Amino acid sequence: MSSDSSAPVPLSTAPTATPAAPLSERAAAAVLGSMLFLIVALTLLLVQSTLVEPASAADAPPAVDTPFAIDTSFAADGGSLAQR
Repeated sequence: MSSDSSAPVPLSTAPTATPAAPLSERAAAAVLGSMLFLIVALTLLLVQSTLVEPASAADAPPAVDTPFAIDTSFAADGGSLAQR
């Protein structure tokens, strides 16, 4: 018989997987509470950043100061390039 190095390992020497320790109730509650807090906080942040007061919705946004001149001649004719 030839000695083959790829022979299967006997079951007695194979490493055994240890079962994971169960999560305590206190740790589970902390994880769940943190997740719920983050969901509520991020939802409130999203709502706050997307809501616009109705009185200011009809106003034009304020002009931005830029260091260069912006060509706004297209605005007079409705943005049409055919009339240039």
